[in-house]
Amino acid sequence: MTVITAAARALAIILAIASAFIMVPLTPALLLILGGIAALQNNSEKNSRNFLMTIVLILGADSLSAIPGVGIYLATIFASLGTAFIGASIVAIVVTLVFRLKRDWVK
Repeated sequence: MTVITAAARALAIILAIASAFIMVPLTPALLLILGGIAALQNNSEKNSRNFLMTIVLILGADSLSAIPGVGIYLATIFASLGTAFIGASIVAIVVTLVFRLKRDWVK
């Protein structure tokens, strides 16, 4: 499973970079899915870091467009990475909820 999560993470990064230069159909959906797969084996510490990175990427990516020449590309890349991190964050929340439900009901 470690290889699968690592491959999903690498594909999400590659797709995020490619999205700045070429139009790939269903890019947001693919990034959400790849980010979610990449987060399947995370522990709570990694999930906490992912939540923070998600917030920074979503709120700050657009600011990169102020850089002359390459700013638009950087903004697109980091916004796409933010989309992948949203997928990872949603999976982390769902996994946490499942563990809490199991803990509450299975004794």
